[in-house]
Amino acid sequence: MFMTAIIYIMGVFAYFTNLAIAFCAIISVLAIVGLLKNIVSIKLILFWIFIFYFGFINCSLRIKTSDELLQTAPQNCEITGQIVSIPNSNFSDKTKFFFQTDNGKTFVTVSDKKGDFSDLKIGNYYKIKGKLRIPFEAVNPSQFDYGKYLKNFGSFTVFYANHSDIVLLDKKPTLKWKFMQNLNNVRYRILDTHKKYLKSPNIEILGGIVFGDDAVAPPDYIKASFINSGLLHILAASGMNVAFIYGFWFFFMNTVFKLPFKLTVITGMGMIIIYSLMTGLGTSVVRATIMILFVLAGKLIDRDTHSVALLSLVAMLMLIYNPAYINDVGFQLSFVVTFGLLVSSDLLKYKENKFIGYLRDCFIVPLIAQFWVAPLQMFYFNTFSLYSIFANTITAIFLPLISFGGFISSILSIIPNISNIICKTFDFILNPFLNLLVKCSNYFANLPHSLLQTTHPNILQIILYYTIILLIILLFKDFSKKLLYTVLILVLLLLISTIPIKNHNLEIIAFSVQNADSFLIKTPDNKYFIIDTAKSGYNGGKSQAEIIILKYLKDKGIKNFDGMIISHFDNDHSGGAINLYNSLKIKNTYVNSDKANSMTSKQIFKTIKPLTLVKNNTVIYEEPDLEIRNFISGIKNNDNENSIITSLKYKDFTMLFMGDAGITAFNTLKNDLPKNVTVLKLGHHGAKNVIDENMLKTLNPQYILISCAQNDKNHPHAITMNTLRKTNILRTDIHNSIKIIRTQKELKIFTFDKNSKQYSKM
Repeated sequence: MFMTAIIYIMGVFAYFTNLAIAFCAIISVLAIVGLLKNIVSIKLILFWIFIFYFGFINCSLRIKTSDELLQTAPQNCEITGQIVSIPNSNFSDKTKFFFQTDNGKTFVTVSDKKGDFSDLKIGNYYKIKGKLRIPFEAVNPSQFDYGKYLKNFGSFTVFYANHSDIVLLDKKPTLKWKFMQNLNNVRYRILDTHKKYLKSPNIEILGGIVFGDDAVAPPDYIKASFINSGLLHILAASGMNVAFIYGFWFFFMNTVFKLPFKLTVITGMGMIIIYSLMTGLGTSVVRATIMILFVLAGKLIDRDTHSVALLSLVAMLMLIYNPAYINDVGFQLSFVVTFGLLVSSDLLKYKENKFIGYLRDCFIVPLIAQFWVAPLQMFYFNTFSLYSIFANTITAIFLPLISFGGFISSILSIIPNISNIICKTFDFILNPFLNLLVKCSNYFANLPHSLLQTTHPNILQIILYYTIILLIILLFKDFSKKLLYTVLILVLLLLISTIPIKNHNLEIIAFSVQNADSFLIKTPDNKYFIIDTAKSGYNGGKSQAEIIILKYLKDKGIKNFDGMIISHFDNDHSGGAINLYNSLKIKNTYVNSDKANSMTSKQIFKTIKPLTLVKNNTVIYEEPDLEIRNFISGIKNNDNENSIITSLKYKDFTMLFMGDAGITAFNTLKNDLPKNVTVLKLGHHGAKNVIDENMLKTLNPQYILISCAQNDKNHPHAITMNTLRKTNILRTDIHNSIKIIRTQKELKIFTFDKNSKQYSKM
């Protein structure tokens, strides 16, 4: 069953990674080896080949690649349809949900300063007026692909609306959606009752533990604390909660109330189903629910289940139903950790008294889970929780009580006449434990180096890691020197693979940050500079520096910068400066003015130290064959033309970064600026008056680089493009992120491929 599931998953991966030929070759090699070694029969091999193709074909049939809404986006329009997911209340001033229309499904974000979205209910039909847009794709290395993420849910567009532009339609939901609506209403009614007796942050924590992370928005400081301590998983209903709830239910019904065994099991199955529906059916909860239902069904007919085989079957069933689950981080983490605990189950066996065994398991289970989750945590989040094992060990002692107490009180509080007294009683008991949970999280979160930043492990390193873990488990079960030597060799290979290989090339990355600028420079001596930092976040959201630039730097393990150049204080050039300064070690920051005339510049002057005011024609960095020099026109009352202009020279290569400066600044500085440049980064995203025939002839660039995107300012302008009609143009809106490499011998230019997620040579 395990091998069947693995082969089916290979078929699913072959579809999503566009590596069908490679996976077919792997299957063929395994089949030949199996036949030659007489490990498996020809019938089993044929069956597995069928399973592989079934996985691939099922994806082809089940996964949509487009819908009618995508064909009409972007536009401002009015859509009519039904809310088909629980509105996510994990925000103070907005809510999000999937909305099904006749032309496809879209992901809607509704804004309201008051933050009251109680009238938006799953299953109801609405007419919404707003902006239909195409979600952003990954056009930079390491960037999160929002479009790909939404495709996993069958949605290809996003829709933005104000709460006041939504009208409820007089159309009744079907019985299915009415049931889901009533269930969700019950959930929020229960939470409202709990709010009478629990204060923030305890109510948010209990709501997350019992009903899932979309129930109540936790305060930012609590979320940060739980992230740093490694306890964030507690704030989301998970498979662990399902196990806790059934365990307590079985104990009370069978031991305390002496109900017959089968009746206890059947009522427990019903309880688990209700709970999973209330949580919004997250992948971890679905996995645990299906597994426990299979196990309990077996108990009813006196049949046992093989744990790994059952886990494999559940994985297959979920992926047959929705192959896109394979891309879900929660799905991957849930199954990997559960598999790790199952294959390590011999380490959890004990002969001493049950209480001592339970305390020991409180440490061993988080330890094993940490070992199995670590590579994926580093792969997706670039972090490692140093004290997670200890934090989870301590909280595991009383967390089951919070989980079960919160759930039972919530179930009983459905009864109107006793809801208040039930919640008041249970909350009085649970409140000290919730306080203790917060204190534990804060303690470990505030310890030095609680959350370590890591680089991005590659697939080969992850495979090596899990192979080593499995072999170590085999060593515990059946020690042999041959196996030990194999483990040591693989550990050595893994360690060698983590040693960074430094090159001595000059590398420049132009990040694709829409109508904004950001350029990363790596010198031959492996020193780093960044020119401009893109835009700040919209309406309190994350900046482009956080979601694009810092993610790349974390993946590559880049933490130290010799310099950050802020060409001028326009938000599309300086908006991410503070984020970079707070996350990196930056020796010097260069600015064009000592006057703080905008909100962004005021924050920069307040936060970043030291700041160096640029003087014209000044060298700021040198190494053999390389020079970085800053220029400034000194033109007053025109911040664009007073941008810092930076020249980067290495051997016979020269790149000139114009900031937002154009013809006026060039005419002022033309005697100072280099001639015959290799690459000219054009000013102001290719706007009008940034270049003319004289400037083009004087600088004589081999390539023109324009950082731009679709916008309402006509960037790049038609007049500018006409001037550049005979030049080689690189555009971030067409070529995505652009990487320029000057080796000891030649110049190479690469553009980022959205499909392969890699740079390809032009």
